[in-house]
Amino acid sequence: MKKKVIIPIIIVVLLIIAALVFVFFFRGRNKATGNGKLTYVESVGIISTKSVGVESRYMGVVESQETKSINKDANKTVKEVYVKEGDVVKEGDELFSYDTTDMELDLEQMNLDRTGIVNTIASYNTSLTDYKTQRDNATNEDDILSYTSQINSINTSIKEQEYNLTVKDLEITKQQNAIDEATVTAPMSGIIKKINESAGESTSFDMNEGSTEDSNAYITIIAEGEYRIKGTADESSIRLFQSGTPVLIRSRVDESIYWKGTVSKVDLEPESNNTDGGYGMMGGGGTMASSYSFYVKPENTDDMILGQHLYIELDMGQTDVKSGIFLPSYYLIQENDEYFVWKQGEDNKIVKTKVTVGDYDENLDVFQIVDGLKAEDYIAFPNDDVVEGNECTTSYEDVQKQNEEGPDSSEGAEEGMESTNPDNEGTDSTGPGGESSDDTEGSDGDIIISPDGPGGSSDGGDSGDGPSSDLSPADDNPDGSGTVISDEGPQ
Repeated sequence: MKKKVIIPIIIVVLLIIAALVFVFFFRGRNKATGNGKLTYVESVGIISTKSVGVESRYMGVVESQETKSINKDANKTVKEVYVKEGDVVKEGDELFSYDTTDMELDLEQMNLDRTGIVNTIASYNTSLTDYKTQRDNATNEDDILSYTSQINSINTSIKEQEYNLTVKDLEITKQQNAIDEATVTAPMSGIIKKINESAGESTSFDMNEGSTEDSNAYITIIAEGEYRIKGTADESSIRLFQSGTPVLIRSRVDESIYWKGTVSKVDLEPESNNTDGGYGMMGGGGTMASSYSFYVKPENTDDMILGQHLYIELDMGQTDVKSGIFLPSYYLIQENDEYFVWKQGEDNKIVKTKVTVGDYDENLDVFQIVDGLKAEDYIAFPNDDVVEGNECTTSYEDVQKQNEEGPDSSEGAEEGMESTNPDNEGTDSTGPGGESSDDTEGSDGDIIISPDGPGGSSDGGDSGDGPSSDLSPADDNPDGSGTVISDEGPQ
């Protein structure tokens, strides 16, 4: 009877020991397959809907299609200015007027001079008549010759005075016109951009292309309504832009706001020499580079502001909406003809998972995933730190903290590790590259990387091989804003 009781007890004990050994063995195995490091994962749905690839961006500014410069007559004194900077004017509106006091006095003197000339001519004509009468009555040959000589002299004097009268009449007309036109009006409708009190050139209207303005102009008017974008590129990237090239124009404040446009003009005359290189280029190291301008005509100018600074990039279809799941090629691991991704498993461990790919977009460098992934799955960017069995996290702060403390810190973190789920899609992160990147205001010489460019190389529009950059994949930012690498600090 005792044996019958002891045997089941022994069996139960053995089963318990076997279960403990099984659990210990597989737990130890799972730890062995990992390297003790956390693996940062991102939502497939977010990655698939973001703009992908690495695009070189260039500085752009919204400007008027037409600019007119009004110069001031240095010989005149401005009496009154009727406008101020920022005023909206219509063609024909009064801008400023000259003081005509001195001009009116000069006109009076000119009229007096003219009267004197007329009187002189009249006197000569009287003398001419007298000499002709005396010559006709003279009988002595010497007297006739003397009168004839005097008549010829008077005729010459009359012609001189008649010439002087013609010149004086022209002077009077010009002076009268100057008085009548003492009030200068706007040659076109627009906005008063600038009033230069120190200017001093003759009054004229100078039509510019909008890219430059006369620094000596007294008043500068810019056309209202019709905008274009002036872009800047360096000598190695300006050839990327030709008339008709499609481009994207992005807001620097919110990259989800963009406009489409085409290049309307490329100016191959260098603007200036600088040491910054082209915008979107490496160009640093003190290398001299010339800046060139190109102009973009946007399809619409809704919500654009005159003087607004924007980003310009070549339109490679990065804003086109694709149905299905598309992943940048750098998330895929190719082994022979098969493709794999690092996917978060059900146990919150990273696992190498086979996927089936479909179409490949060469312009955007993305593959369509037809099987093996769903939008709600989470994947990691493949690098040397990703080992099967690693714990997954959507918080890059945890990864950074572990990098600072060492991989052993994950031992205590495993117990409290928060499982990945769609609720933490908005977790702030900087990507698997290990370096955070601030969004900064770009200028010529900066590299601006689109959100999903962890391993690509930006050629910055270079005709040759572009500089490589170790980049991080897109942050889980809901707005899909990009990462900007710059020397100028955060925006």
